[in-house]
Amino acid sequence: MAKRRSAMITGDPTIDLTAKQKLFVDGMLRGMPQTTAARAAGYNNAPVDANRLMKNPKVQESLQFLQHKYEKASQMTRKKVMDGMLEAIEMAKVQAEPGVMVAGWREIGRMCGYYAAEKRVIDVNITAKRAVDKLETLSDAELLEMIEEDSEAIEGEFTEVIEATQQASDAHYARAGYDRSA
Repeated sequence: MAKRRSAMITGDPTIDLTAKQKLFVDGMLRGMPQTTAARAAGYNNAPVDANRLMKNPKVQESLQFLQHKYEKASQMTRKKVMDGMLEAIEMAKVQAEPGVMVAGWREIGRMCGYYAAEKRVIDVNITAKRAVDKLETLSDAELLEMIEEDSEAIEGEFTEVIEATQQASDAHYARAGYDRSA
């Protein structure tokens, strides 16, 4: 409890960390991968421990605190880093080094979060399921009647994939001089 009060008073969340957790945070700040930082901090099961540590609110808070502290001390910003990367890419372009250019753009992509996994949520509720079920039971005539009643219906054309595939196949054989009707 005394430690927590000290962290609250000083504003330094690293006070609450154990010695191993501090070593892990230090490794992360030096650019080590999570597993390597956990191993360097003395954790036995580094992959599992690194994952657990990265989910620990005290560790996350300490990482953010120290990153912000170092950012302020070095007067560094994301914009400065981005500008430096863009300048390096331009230099690589002038020197005709495509590998260096690609590496620079890859780093910018990471900074912008373009490589993060995208999460898509599709919400299908019971009402939509019932509507689909109802539509599937209707005859073609009933479906056409429904479309004619709805002024917002979208008109379109379609080609059955089986027919289109068969036609393409027939055309291919005809060009090759084969008669498939025999």
